[in-house]
Amino acid sequence: MEPRFTRGEYWLLENVVEDEFAIGALIDSELELHLNKKWHGLTRTSLIETLHRLLASGLIYAKSEATGCISTHEQIERALNEVKSTDTDAVGKEKLTFYGLTEEGGAQWEAFAAPDWQAYIKVDSQVPDGSEYVIWEVICAAKGQLESYFKSMYFHYPIEMSLASVEWDYIAPWQATYWKQLDGAYSVRFQARDKNEENAEPSPPPSLEYFYDAWCAWR
Repeated sequence: MEPRFTRGEYWLLENVVEDEFAIGALIDSELELHLNKKWHGLTRTSLIETLHRLLASGLIYAKSEATGCISTHEQIERALNEVKSTDTDAVGKEKLTFYGLTEEGGAQWEAFAAPDWQAYIKVDSQVPDGSEYVIWEVICAAKGQLESYFKSMYFHYPIEMSLASVEWDYIAPWQATYWKQLDGAYSVRFQARDKNEENAEPSPPPSLEYFYDAWCAWR
């Protein structure tokens, strides 16, 4: 039997597919702007009830950095008061309560959303101290998909890539998200720096959104 979710339940599950999320940020007035998607549409009371229902069903967990796991209405209420913004500068060093998918929650989300993990792309970047170059790493289980994405970065990111720094590798197993592990995936690492000039190359490849949309039927 296929799982059935309310709109609010599915929103909360889908919101933490890739990363955990601060419960207090769920009532941020600029949540849509920060996440670049429609908000969950729940009142504060309904949000507390929905989170409690998902916790009781074992689909999500919630853990306070200060006190550990939480599960009651009162604890969820307190968590909602912890932070009013998803802006990390506003969060500072305050100890927050985050929620995420359990193994069962991930399985039920997968049954409903039908993601293609072979098409899932993970992008990470970091700037070494004192360097003008950014170190990028892009990972995908499908090598062809990764190669296409890598080529698209030339057109859709304002970066100047160091071709001499490009390194291809294979990772086995691959921890795609905090709850999902795949047998293996291909990776490409390279260095690049920002550039200001526009790339005038005609007939650009697909936009980067194309690759993210290809990963999952329901978002």
